[in-house]
Formats: sequence, C-alpha cells, structure tokens
Amino acid sequence: MEWKKFVISWILGSVLLYITMVLVSAIAMMIAPYNIFDVGGMRPTNDPVIMFYYLYPAVLSLITTLVFSVVRSSLSGSYLEKGLLFGLILILLLTVTSGFIIYTTMQYPVGFYVDMILNGLISYPLLGILYTIVWERCPYCNATGVQA
Repeated sequence: MEWKKFVISWILGSVLLYITMVLVSAIAMMIAPYNIFDVGGMRPTNDPVIMFYYLYPAVLSLITTLVFSVVRSSLSGSYLEKGLLFGLILILLLTVTSGFIIYTTMQYPVGFYVDMILNGLISYPLLGILYTIVWERCPYCNATGVQA
C-alpha cells in the first residue's frame, strides 16, 4: 500500500466532506428548512455521543480511501472519468440505499432528504476526483516526490 497517498487522500477527503457537508446543508436549508437536532433519533447537542455525528466525514473518508486504493486499478478512463465513476459507485452504495431505507421506514422532513441527496450528488463525485488526482497525478504524493 502507498501509505503517503493513503494518508493524504484520507485527510483531504475528510476536509472535502466537511466543507461540502456545511455548504450543501446551507443550500438545503434555503430549499426546505429543518433542524437536524429536531429529527427523531438525534441526540441533543450537549450529549457527548453526538461527537460521532461530527466524526462521520472523517470515518467515511477513511473507509472510501481504503476502498479506492483497492479498486482504483479496475477503473478506466481519464482521471476525471475514474473519479466520477467512483463517485457514482458511492452514490449508489450510500445515497440511494440509505435514502431508500430512511424514506420507507422513517418520517423525516423534506429538507433532510434534499440535504442527503444533494450531499451525495455533490460530495461523492468530488471525492472520487480528489482521490484519483492524489493517487495518479499528485507529484508530491509519491514516496520520492517525483510523479510516476
């Protein structure tokens, strides 16, 4: 495993997911406002366990970085096409499946679904492109510092 690329992808992916989470949330609030902490099952903000809610992007980035490092050789096309394909895979695995389960089993506000769908459609393709750039095009991400 190329650990330098792995760690850089994880850190940059975490930052990207945090940024897109905040921006997409703001957009969703303009479309259909809601308070995430009023949604059933959410803990109050003063509960220490809520920390896991905010760690989600870092954990997701860690897992998707691991998956990308394994499947990247199976993706074909330019770095942009590979990134978009990986993003599409994430959309299908994460957004579509969790959206279906949440929609069919729970009653959440419309804004929650808008946020979840927009976040998947925006974050995951960007994440795939970021990973592809780090793993294939970043001259500073190789052990020697020279682009392969």
